[in-house]
Amino acid sequence: IVESMYVATNKTDSNSLVGFARMSDGSIKNLGEFKTGGKGTGNVEIFDWGYDETHPLKDGIDPLISEYGVFKSDNNKNIFVVNSGDGTISSFNVMADRTLKLADTEAAGDAHPLSIASQNNIVYVASAGTSTTPTPPFTGNLMGYKVDAKGMLSPIAGSKRDLKARPSCVAFTPDGKFLVVNELVTGLVKVYGVMANGSLSADPVSMVACPHDAKNGRWLAIPVGFDIVKKGNKNVVLVSEARFLDNKGMLREEKNKVPQSPLYSWQTGSTSSFVIDESGSISLMSGDVYTGKEMEGGQIANCWVEASQDGNTLWAANALSSSITSYNVGNDGTLTLKNETAYKEPSEMMFYSDLNLSNDGKYIYQLIGNKGAGAMFKILPNGDLKKMSDFSSSDLPQVGTYGMTVL
Repeated sequence: IVESMYVATNKTDSNSLVGFARMSDGSIKNLGEFKTGGKGTGNVEIFDWGYDETHPLKDGIDPLISEYGVFKSDNNKNIFVVNSGDGTISSFNVMADRTLKLADTEAAGDAHPLSIASQNNIVYVASAGTSTTPTPPFTGNLMGYKVDAKGMLSPIAGSKRDLKARPSCVAFTPDGKFLVVNELVTGLVKVYGVMANGSLSADPVSMVACPHDAKNGRWLAIPVGFDIVKKGNKNVVLVSEARFLDNKGMLREEKNKVPQSPLYSWQTGSTSSFVIDESGSISLMSGDVYTGKEMEGGQIANCWVEASQDGNTLWAANALSSSITSYNVGNDGTLTLKNETAYKEPSEMMFYSDLNLSNDGKYIYQLIGNKGAGAMFKILPNGDLKKMSDFSSSDLPQVGTYGMTVL
């Protein structure tokens, strides 16, 4: 086995992870299904709107609307996953053959855990609250845990932080000094300091809003995922921004423009870069860099991003365009469009969600949220992607899967 990949099924009766292994000959084999001890939400988003295949926010294909629903430990000994159906998180031990053994399941900080981060022996989960309909006020929080050598999770006393908003995803900076969380509806990116005992600063050290140029007709920034790369002594946060709600917070009814959702259309998506300095102060570097050349007509629903090992290239998965956009990342964190379609599936009928880099930095694994499957791409010298193979399992439901991690 060269490396292994794990995806959450989100099954309502018993959430689970499905494992895949890439072999030395390039083939991908199934490792099996491993139950988390918690429950998923099935084919609905966490606000439980019900299933409606005509509506981009009610189709169940993107149940958590977040990144890092599945995450690995630094030492590759544990896999962590959120169970949004019953408000829990789970920890697995990784066996020598890359199968998983459930170690622990614990209550999350709020009703719907969405994203989980790990650094050394500290784990943080971002959760959304109990709202059953997506109307303000939104609620959510962060909560921390210590993980021991057996994979057991222990809540860190006093670690819960109320966001007063619905988080999207959470991650540590590479140096472990800060925890970053973005918020889906407010568009804020918040930075917390990480204390020696694993707790966080009482309030964010700093925060900044994703750019929104309403005067020139630009729609709201809906940040879903981000990646963080180290550039010198600064951390660069690269945030995906789906632009599907207008300045009144409404969808645009326009038929037969988007094959996956025939009643609505979107503005070109975008990515923004932010720099965190040594004190934790975050500031905008490159704002609203389109996944295309114009505000309309580019790639849409950029929700997940992944950086190269050297931090110089960023790939963005455009869910409703079935495409992956590439960017150049400068040494100062400046972001520029490289190729609008480093890869594109012409039918635009595949929902591209979570994506992960292989351990050797030569491949990208892409989860396809409406197929219960994934694809492996080879990274070409110019940053474009060449599709190598597909992988799937009968244990993965067609709709509702989320998260992926590679070890």
